[in-house]
Amino acid sequence: MTDSKRPVRTTIFYGLICALLFIPLGLIFERTAFWSIFFRLAIFACLAAYAFILANWTRKGLISIIFPLLLVFLFIFGQTSTAAFLLLSLGMLSWIRSGVCFQNGFLRPLGGEILFSIGGGALVAYFSPYSTATWALGIWMFFLVQSLYFIAMTDFGSNEEQVNMDAFEQARMRAAGILKF
Repeated sequence: MTDSKRPVRTTIFYGLICALLFIPLGLIFERTAFWSIFFRLAIFACLAAYAFILANWTRKGLISIIFPLLLVFLFIFGQTSTAAFLLLSLGMLSWIRSGVCFQNGFLRPLGGEILFSIGGGALVAYFSPYSTATWALGIWMFFLVQSLYFIAMTDFGSNEEQVNMDAFEQARMRAAGILKF
């Protein structure tokens, strides 16, 4: 990937799409007994599709993200706590983003994930969404915070020069570096 604005822009628009799709579906299931399962499935679908987007950006195999997604999917039906499900979903997103897709050591990604994933989830919880429309706004706000990850934590811009240089330019730069000493 040579354009550092692409993941930020895509994450923002993807969050908007998830939020807009959540509204009509949420209004259908809002007053039924299936609301909690629908809510968990909707959140899982948004994060699973985002995980596939992340894997595609970094050219990681889709098989590498299946286990974390399967773990969260099984948790949808095996647990009744929505808060525990949301916390596990944040952990799954952090695992896929920093553990599978963008591997940059240990401490820096840990701090970034605490700031962006847990911080984004805490920001949504602070505004305590209570209806379908406020949950949709919360989903979009969460993805707005997630887009900041690519500004602060990735270095797409530094790789851009190396990707776009041809072999002769690289050889010329190496020769110039040798001649300086």
